[in-house]
Amino acid sequence: MGRPAEDSGPAWLGGYAQIEADIGRMEEFAARLRAEVVDNYAAHLPHVTDDMAIDLPEPPEEFEELTNFLQTHRASQFNTADLVYFYQEATWGLATAAAEVSSMYGTADAFAAARAIDVESALDGTAAAAPPPPQGS
Repeated sequence: MGRPAEDSGPAWLGGYAQIEADIGRMEEFAARLRAEVVDNYAAHLPHVTDDMAIDLPEPPEEFEELTNFLQTHRASQFNTADLVYFYQEATWGLATAAAEVSSMYGTADAFAAARAIDVESALDGTAAAAPPPPQGS
């Protein structure tokens, strides 16, 4: 007995093809991504964050335009600092997930396929995986 028509999913999913991943290339990607974060990003991170951490003096209250500008400037600094920090964390997490999936399926035969739940689990587990601190810190 086949599946009922209402269980077949949306019509636009009917003609999808199987997705294949080259595990060896995934492992190479993970290693290069980690090296990029450590060598070319983390090394410069303290300089960027130190420059953004400089507090500017409060302007006179009568100078409303400057006050508004500095409030916007501080909000921009805060958002930029978050993006800079979380880029490193997210990139490291992606590299960790790629390495984990690669290690799980790297020795499997050519017809074995990673299940989507394994990939999602690897990505979910990377939230706690923090990159090493930058050198010189």
